[in-house]
Amino acid sequence: MQPKGLIKYKFCEFKKSVIPLRSYLYSLEPIGIGTPLVESLTGYVARLAEVHCVVPGILMERELAPVVNKAYGGANLHKIYTFTRAFNGTGVMADDLIQALQSLTLRDDLKLLTMINWSEIFPFINLLRSVKAWCPICYQEWYETEKQVYEPLLWSLDVVKVCPHHQQYLSEKCHYCHKGNSLLAWKSRPGYCSKCGQWLGYRENAEFVNKQDIANQEFKLPLWAANNVGDLLAAGSHLNFVPLKNQVAASLRNYADYVSQGNIAEFARYLHQPRNTVWLWCQGKNQPSLDALVRTCYYFQVSLLSFLNQEELLLEQFQKTTSCLTKLSAKPRATPKPFESAKVQEYLENVLQNNEFPPPSMEEVARRLDCDRRTVYNHFKDLCNAISAKYLSYRRTNYVETVAQSCQKVREAALKLYENGEYPSEARVSELISKPGFLRYKQVRAALRETRRDLGLDS
Repeated sequence: MQPKGLIKYKFCEFKKSVIPLRSYLYSLEPIGIGTPLVESLTGYVARLAEVHCVVPGILMERELAPVVNKAYGGANLHKIYTFTRAFNGTGVMADDLIQALQSLTLRDDLKLLTMINWSEIFPFINLLRSVKAWCPICYQEWYETEKQVYEPLLWSLDVVKVCPHHQQYLSEKCHYCHKGNSLLAWKSRPGYCSKCGQWLGYRENAEFVNKQDIANQEFKLPLWAANNVGDLLAAGSHLNFVPLKNQVAASLRNYADYVSQGNIAEFARYLHQPRNTVWLWCQGKNQPSLDALVRTCYYFQVSLLSFLNQEELLLEQFQKTTSCLTKLSAKPRATPKPFESAKVQEYLENVLQNNEFPPPSMEEVARRLDCDRRTVYNHFKDLCNAISAKYLSYRRTNYVETVAQSCQKVREAALKLYENGEYPSEARVSELISKPGFLRYKQVRAALRETRRDLGLDS
């Protein structure tokens, strides 16, 4: 029987609390993930160093370099200033730095601060700036509203020339020391010059683009590029499709089929690109740079995301594209010059009969006639074959004579080196002859080996 005045409580079972893992470095949260102004990885490193009260060079050298365990991990930061842009890119340097930072901060979202998600789509060439760029007005606004000053990934891309928010060109030189900044320097600090330490925000006498210039056609493409690339970066955190390189080729082929009925040469003229370049794009053998893809999408008036994500293009969109391309296409093709058969035949016969030395190739003859070589060949096949045979005969004879002369020069150089007490290696011989490229011919190399054997240097 329970005594009076006592309260009976339910039995409680105490369990050991689960303590989450603690990171070695502060688990600093990146800024702007899921927005066009997502932070860059180089900017994140600079902020991480700042909260630990050290400069980025010390953080890289003492903490990150041992984890990465490679030459560019931080110990040699002074030597890789021009390559630090790669930390924001699509390659090994970016991936290694991400892995090191993730192990030290226990964050799993740092790859969104680089272009790694788009590595299948965009080649590294011309992807990133070699020097830092920034919007002084953004810096100033963040400072005055007590927001965190940081460096967006958008500003590090070479195709982005303007700030999409303030519609002003990005700055690349400090307005105090007039020097450029590396993407990640020893003393990098968001919003400040790494050379002189001065504030990079807005100043009174700065020059800005006026409203009239913003409305000009020349400013529309850079502004369109900044907005569309920003949307692409914002979508990186919640992609509903896997970006693959064949998507670019498929979209380009779809446009080529409708705009030019699959004629790649005509399609290339619309895009203001070389025909072979566009053909390789459409075949998926090469990938267009981000800048080229932005310009292509601008001509089509379709967003980068739509271009990469669509499987089939709507007819209405094609019609819009066609009207847009008509306005932006290259100059209309000139009327073909009439082919003067009698004049061409007379000139070909004269080329065969005269003693011009060296004899011209058919490529050169067609150039002199201002005609397409294939057209001339289709009309006068026998004459063209005779001119080509004459030219090839000269080339063969010239080749034999050149090789013979090169063999003699190599022998003379080898003997000279031997007399001076030096071993006549290919490298030393190539320094003494006027045309070292001829050592690529096996006959010339054989002459050198034979000379060395005669001298008793080789068995």
